Parts: sequence; structure tokens; C-alpha cells
Amino acid sequence: MKKLILIYTFILSSLATVAQEWKAMTIDDSVQIALPPGYEKKDTLGQTLINAKSSFGNIIITKQPDNPASTPDIEKKKQLDSYYSDFVKRISSTSKGTVRDEKDTILNKLRVREFTLEVDSGSGKQFRHIRILHVNNATYTFQFLYKEIHAGYAEEESRTFFKSITIPPDIGLSSQFTSPENTTGKSASGSNTLLIGGGVLLLVIIIIIIILRKKKRRQ
Repeated sequence: MKKLILIYTFILSSLATVAQEWKAMTIDDSVQIALPPGYEKKDTLGQTLINAKSSFGNIIITKQPDNPASTPDIEKKKQLDSYYSDFVKRISSTSKGTVRDEKDTILNKLRVREFTLEVDSGSGKQFRHIRILHVNNATYTFQFLYKEIHAGYAEEESRTFFKSITIPPDIGLSSQFTSPENTTGKSASGSNTLLIGGGVLLLVIIIIIIILRKKKRRQ
């Protein structure tokens, strides 16, 4: 029993050390985040992709600027909520997962959508904690992925990750609304298929790449 307690204490101490090693990185003027060492950042065709690996999970962050050809008009809180709801539906249908614990929350003064996507690939369940934020003419998606077997330890890392998301205090709700020159001028409901589809497709591709890498390491 004493050995088990010592092992458990050692694991908790190790996790605390790992969390302390995470360092702040600036995505842009709107968002700052803390990540474990060794993260990768790529900028392609105006989109930003950040990929990092923690001790018990994977972190994926995407930033997709508004597109005049596909971004819906978001001028009210109701339209922002519709935009988030459509985004969640697209992720759920594309990933063939079950959405759990979906809710709206406030990050500083900004509205964000949070949910957990549960996916069963046949080799065990995988959980993805996801947060969506639209601000300053761009959509940010923060994602923490982990396997069910690692849930006890991954949850703590997930909390560390999401708590580290920092927004400047001078950015308010109005910054979440779109600029006329960056939108189609249509309502957020039902008109954002291209934009959301592109964002979801990017997430799915990234997840597939991560799974393939893990399989190669096992072989």
C-alpha cells in the first residue's frame, strides 16, 4: 500500500513539473497560450496550425481568417451562437462522434463554445475537449485529444491548457462581430457551409495524421 502511495505521489509530482515547463506563446495580437516544449507552428495560405504533444494527450490549435466568399454575417450575439452551433454540428457529423457537455461560456469578455467529442475508433474511446472562439475576423479552434485509458492524468493537462488561453482585457464582445468587407453579407444560420466545412476538414485531416503517426510508432 505504501508503495502504491509513493508511486501515485511521484506521478502527481511529475505532472506538476510538466505543467510548470509549459511556456507561453503568442499566436497573434488576440490570443496567447501556454504549450509544452517542442510544439510545431505552421502558417499556410493564411491559416495557422499549431500542434503539440503533452505527456498524456495531443494539442491542436487552428486559426482560420474570415473569408469574404464564405464567412456569414455576424452582427449580433444570436448570430454568433448560430455560427458556433453550426460549427459543432459539422465537427460531430464529420468525425462521427458524440457531442457531450456542450455549453457557452465567457473568456474575459468574449463568448466561446465548449464541448467534448467522444469517438470510438474500435480500439478504444478517444475524447476531444474543444473550444471555439471567433474574434477579430478569425475563428480559433483549441483542441485537447486523449485516450480513455489516460483520462485520469490527461484531464489535468487539459485544464492546464484551456486555463492558459489569454485574451487582452481591452477586447470586448463587439470584436467578435464580422466586418462587412470580410463576409458574404448573409445570415450566420445556414450560410457558412464552406467556411465551417473547411475548418472541420482541416481538423479531421490533422487528427488522421496524428493517428497514423501513432500507428507507425507501434510497428
